[in-house]
Amino acid sequence: MITLVLNDTKIEGYGHKVNCEFSLPESDLSGKSSSTATAEEGEKACRLRVQLNIKYDDPDFLKTIKLLSMAKDDEKGTRKVYNIENQTAKAFGVRQVRFTDKVSAQELDEEQAWVVSFTLVEHLSAPEKIEAQKIKKEEPKAAPADEKVISEVSAADSLPAGWFEKGLAYFDSLLAEEEKKGDEV
Repeated sequence: MITLVLNDTKIEGYGHKVNCEFSLPESDLSGKSSSTATAEEGEKACRLRVQLNIKYDDPDFLKTIKLLSMAKDDEKGTRKVYNIENQTAKAFGVRQVRFTDKVSAQELDEEQAWVVSFTLVEHLSAPEKIEAQKIKKEEPKAAPADEKVISEVSAADSLPAGWFEKGLAYFDSLLAEEEKKGDEV
């Protein structure tokens, strides 16, 4: 018997198990040489591949899996994240998951059951949290704006023109008229 608990919803089945996998991708740096040099490309989130049999007598478990897989977070519009209770997930340190890829159910007539399979991907994995912390630490701090200068500039923009500004505008218009007259000749 397999028991998988997502939040407070218990899914029970028999037969197959939960498989956990994660990838450690690398790029080949050898070019055309025989070197074994590689570049690590980070650690990816764990994937739990679940496969279990559900008897025809328990169709509610199949309906529940479908509903859980389709549920969305109302605020974000993304797939809902679930807390998971399972010994394999616990052994790999997986605490939260969301559905990914596909959910399938295939009839097993001789056993009067469905073989149901789906994939759960880890949400906020340990490597992801560590990477986010490193980025946050390395982020340059923005220099605080000089509020006095900003307020003086905005205040100057909003003040009505004084006698000096009016005089400059008057002389500017006189010079513009003189230029026009000079261009006409």
